[in-house]
Amino acid sequence: MTAADSLIDDLCNLEPIKTWSLIVTLFGDLSDHHITGKELGLLMGHVGVRTEAIRVALHRLRKDGWIVSTKSGREVTYSLSDVGLAETRAAYEDVYRQDVKYPQGWQLLLTKSDYAAPDPAIRIERSLLLVPVEAVLSDGAALGLQADTDHIPDWFSDRIVPSQTLVLAQKLCEIAERPGISDLPPLSLAAVRLLLLHYWRKIALRNSSWAHISMIPQGPLARCHHRVTQVMADLPRLDPAAFAN
Repeated sequence: MTAADSLIDDLCNLEPIKTWSLIVTLFGDLSDHHITGKELGLLMGHVGVRTEAIRVALHRLRKDGWIVSTKSGREVTYSLSDVGLAETRAAYEDVYRQDVKYPQGWQLLLTKSDYAAPDPAIRIERSLLLVPVEAVLSDGAALGLQADTDHIPDWFSDRIVPSQTLVLAQKLCEIAERPGISDLPPLSLAAVRLLLLHYWRKIALRNSSWAHISMIPQGPLARCHHRVTQVMADLPRLDPAAFAN
């Protein structure tokens, strides 16, 4: 087994992958936001996705209005719809960012039981919330509490994000730290980038992940954020002209 095969296998085995979600990740990273069916099949096949699964996923995404397709002869080209493109641009600001979201940090709020929590908010206990500092409202219905971020207990960490997310982040970081990723052949490089990005996207689109990164800067999520986004910055975005030739 080559180093490329080992990387791809280890990434594929981190968690079960939904084909439609992986295709969403792919479209979000495409350098030109469109790809032919042949190119898509080549890349997805390289990570073990069957042709039938690709066909079903594309049908679902077209039905949902997220992608559109055009046909020229026997070749079909897929691209993001206006809706898909707008949603992708909004989401990927968090996926690619190398700084920490909500830079002012997070604060605990002790609230009344019927308190309407601001968005975003993470409920730790019934009357205890974790919110970004900039989201705290001075309306008299909540009391801000300063957390000792130097001594965050494990039980509190698990209330922010599930332990399995921390395990995933640790494994993802370890794979991203392996040497030689940038030297892989184009198709394997594209496959590794796609899989790294896919798992990180699932993490980065949760506000709870950013709370954990901010409050526990030496934790597995913070290390994963630093390493994976650095890899993303160092490697070219997915480009069929590079990996399909």
